[in-house]
Amino acid sequence: MADQDKKKSIGPITFARQVEAEGRKVTWTSTPETIQATIMVLIMSTLVALFLFAADLVIGYVVRLITGLG
Repeated sequence: MADQDKKKSIGPITFARQVEAEGRKVTWTSTPETIQATIMVLIMSTLVALFLFAADLVIGYVVRLITGLG
């Protein structure tokens, strides 16, 4: 039972070969797909930032009205 709990260790060369073999199995996206996804991430990040900015302004305004500090 103790023998089954131990993980088999491998050398660095074997590890590098296994990593290379797994890297060949990966389906990589094309350049246009990568550019399109990057643009979408930038657009969505900007929209979320603008929404949070506006929400912060509104909440700050409401808090100032309630507390009478503004």
